[in-house]
Amino acid sequence: MSDILNAISDNLIDILGAIITTILGYIGLQIKNIYQEFIQDKTKKEIVEKTVEYVEQTCKGLSCEEKKKKALEKSLEWMEEKKINISDTELEILIESAVNCLK
Repeated sequence: MSDILNAISDNLIDILGAIITTILGYIGLQIKNIYQEFIQDKTKKEIVEKTVEYVEQTCKGLSCEEKKKKALEKSLEWMEEKKINISDTELEILIESAVNCLK
């Protein structure tokens, strides 16, 4: 029993270092994931806002539904190019929000 305690006490700093490194690595990974999600959400919003402005400028003769469809298509196309995943519901909400900001 004392041999085990001696081995543990001799390697205590190494054990604590490994534990602390693991904890800090986990925390760093969580911070990175939160940051990437924030940036991706910000990018989605910017893409949709710019697309809505584009549709408003270039498609003046279209009805509201046709403009919405065009904005959905162009936004989705742009996000696919940037490899950003977005649900149809989220995209519709962002487009409606961007349209309200234009008024």
